[in-house]
Order: sequence, then structure tokens, then C-alpha cells
Amino acid sequence: MGLERRLDCRSALLAQGSGITAVAAFDDDVALRVLAAMRSLGLSAPGDLAVIGFDDNGYGALTSPELTTVHIDAEAHGRQAARAILGLSAAGLSPTPGQVIVRESA
Repeated sequence: MGLERRLDCRSALLAQGSGITAVAAFDDDVALRVLAAMRSLGLSAPGDLAVIGFDDNGYGALTSPELTTVHIDAEAHGRQAARAILGLSAAGLSPTPGQVIVRESA
């Protein structure tokens, strides 16, 4: 689906008063694209729609509005998953819980 068509779909969805108040994106890249699409539609975050990403890739802090995101210790989770797949003990590996990094978009 082309960009024009996607923008038409988003415009139609928002015009219908769908009751959507927030987007929890798959990752920060998707969330940043949502913010860009919102700007092109004349919408703002969090006023019209709250947006949150996931993975805290660093770029979200450089945008306006700054992107709210969830930070995880991806390296520790990866080590734990790799050890589990390889049948190795994951004793002593305990990734820190995810943390919401509250910024301007939500």
C-alpha cells in the first residue's frame, strides 16, 4: 500500500472518531513513523494521540516531541535466550526489568 493510501486510511480512521487515544508501537522506529504520519496529518502527540515505542534506540530523544519508550537490557535478554536454546544454565543471569522512559509523546 502506497504512502498516499496509508495517509488516506489514517485520515478516514481519525475522522470517524474511532476513540483511539494511543499507539503502543512494535519498536521506536515504528513509533517515529507514527509521529511523522501524525505531523503530516496536522496531529500532535500527546494531544491528539499518545505514542510510545519500545527498545529505546536513542533516536526518540532527538525528535520533537521526544518519544516515550520502554528500555530493556536487550543484551542480557539475548544472553539468557541463547543459553536456554543451547541447553546451558542461565543461573546468575537476571536481566533488569523493563523501564518506561517518559518523554513528551505520551
